[in-house]
Amino acid sequence: MGANTKAIRARIRSVDSTRHITKAMELVASSKIRRAAARMESSRFYRDVMLDAFADLSAEKSVYARQRARELPALYIVIAGDRGLAGGYNSNIFRSAMTMIRPTDFVLPVGKRAVDYYTARKTFKVLTPEFASVERFTSGDAAKIAYRARDLYENGEIGAVSLISTKFVSMLSQKPDITYLLPLEVLAENRHPDAGKETEEPKDGAAKPLTEYEPNAEEVLAAIIPEYLSGVLYTSVTEAFASELAARRAAMDSATKNADEMLENLSLKYNQARQSAITQEITEIVAGAGV
Repeated sequence: MGANTKAIRARIRSVDSTRHITKAMELVASSKIRRAAARMESSRFYRDVMLDAFADLSAEKSVYARQRARELPALYIVIAGDRGLAGGYNSNIFRSAMTMIRPTDFVLPVGKRAVDYYTARKTFKVLTPEFASVERFTSGDAAKIAYRARDLYENGEIGAVSLISTKFVSMLSQKPDITYLLPLEVLAENRHPDAGKETEEPKDGAAKPLTEYEPNAEEVLAAIIPEYLSGVLYTSVTEAFASELAARRAAMDSATKNADEMLENLSLKYNQARQSAITQEITEIVAGAGV
């Protein structure tokens, strides 16, 4: 029995040590998530205003608005987390990407886990695996990716640009999401519900837009495409980071509760084993005294 209680004590110490780690990680995620959520909300506002401004432009006849041959490779920007221990956060992203990415497509990973995942697999055509942190991702990084994607699209090397990331729904819900960036056909669907309603009616009855572009809408659109790409990308990265923290907080909270339950069960087993050992010793003493 002595060996049994010793093994249980060692197990209790091991579980208790792990519980301290999971609790600490939960607290760290909780302390970071408020600032991450604030950054996400401010970037969402910028994205929505920008999409409203781009919705009219995207309807113009432009190289950025035309569908291209499906045989052309697509560029997928995949955003995952910097660390693990966040439940199924990273694996859900990779599963979603796997259903979309073809062998001929290009992948541009953002986040340490995404960089490690795609560079370790030779079946993917990986571009510039240098953005290895979503936590330290800046608007300058977003601009670098935007110009790279714009150049590839303008040169005809790719036929589409898509973004695979995680949408922050709530503290308890984060879902993999795909955003089609180029061509711009779906951009008008993402605009604010009230955008574009202000039109004036000329005498011939046709609605005339209030906004005029110089020299023309197509050239204006071409000039500010990188701003559009970088704005949507930066917002998606802030959402992905907030989602990672929320997923880690939930996973570590669940792990801590499981550890508490295990400690309770192990303590019960230890007390039972100790009581059994004491009872056996008393029985042996009584039996020896009666000899």
